[in-house]
Amino acid sequence: MADTAWEALRGNPLRFFASLWLLRTVAYVLSGAMLGALCLLWLPAALVLGVVVAAPALTRPLVALERRRVVLLGGAPLQDPHVRPDQPGPIAWLRFRCAEAVTWRELAYLGLHATVLLVLDLAAVLLLFSPVLALMSVNLTTTRAPTDPATGTDVVVAVLIGALGALALVVVGFFAVYAVPVAAIAHSKVAHLLLAPGSGETVRMLTRSRARLVDAFEVERRRIERDLHDGAQQRLLALGMTLVGAQLEFDDRPEAARALVDQAAEEAKAALAELRELIRGIHPHVLTDLGLLAAVAELADRATVPVTVTVDVPHRLPTAVESTAYFVVAEALSNAAKHSTATQVSITGGLTGARLGIKVRDNGIGGADPAAGTGLAGLADRVDAHGGTLALSSPPGGPTILRLELPCTG
Repeated sequence: MADTAWEALRGNPLRFFASLWLLRTVAYVLSGAMLGALCLLWLPAALVLGVVVAAPALTRPLVALERRRVVLLGGAPLQDPHVRPDQPGPIAWLRFRCAEAVTWRELAYLGLHATVLLVLDLAAVLLLFSPVLALMSVNLTTTRAPTDPATGTDVVVAVLIGALGALALVVVGFFAVYAVPVAAIAHSKVAHLLLAPGSGETVRMLTRSRARLVDAFEVERRRIERDLHDGAQQRLLALGMTLVGAQLEFDDRPEAARALVDQAAEEAKAALAELRELIRGIHPHVLTDLGLLAAVAELADRATVPVTVTVDVPHRLPTAVESTAYFVVAEALSNAAKHSTATQVSITGGLTGARLGIKVRDNGIGGADPAAGTGLAGLADRVDAHGGTLALSSPPGGPTILRLELPCTG
């Protein structure tokens, strides 16, 4: 099943026009035409207020909407590459925004949206409704055809006009059904080109994510220390006290000493189980011994939702890659079970050259937000730190699709 409009159109055009993708491209083109008209009204206002001063403030809401609107064609919303200013205040904010290259790319995009892209969207809309207009024109012309009762000229003219109108409807309809998705995909490509993070901005985002990752590791270290202190350490202390008691009872009351030794054995088993569970949270044993495929298969077996796994990894990958991919899949399955009310989850992917790609898809209600505490934000930082990408697409109503790509060099 295709996950983007371009994949659906390229894979099976006939099926594309019988699917919801056609409606989503129509929605993208129509909303693009309305936003283009809004941008056309915005440009004179920006020129009056002064482009340098007004552009950063005026472009922000429109561009934020554009970055989210691309989800209509599949995929995740575009990332915002803006950096938070170091100094507070509106003047410092404007000065900082004017110094960023992405601000001027956003301005260029809105300029294109108000001109070239608006014409593209309007042309697609016109072609979309052209069969209806052509049909109305044929009916109007037919009703006004000349009448000659003796020769039946009106009948001949009506037939000719009807035939030509039907041919025109077929031709125009053919172009219309292709023009709308092509226009929508072309528009979204321009949006990706100008609104997605550039290479330099990606480096800055990567630096910030690595700083957050360091903080996250510090939080994780404290969590492990707390778990050890409250769990296994307390059990080991109790084990030591039980053995001391058994040692004191060994000469005078051997039966009591034996009972204490049995109790110590149970406490040792419990402490070992807690340590194993803690180690599994840090790095699963099956992942270390058998690799990513076996670890993902174990996650699927333990999941409360039916999961199908189709992942092709012919050999072991670097430890960091396997660990990152494992925890991304684990978090996706956990979210599917807890929040999405999904009844089916699929995990697909494999190696393409030197990159690992994994897609986790569920048929739940959608609406997942990485900022809402799902745990994906921290994993995104971890993926960024390894030079990979983590994209979430979860429109209301579903499906939720999580895409992971990681370089496997090293």
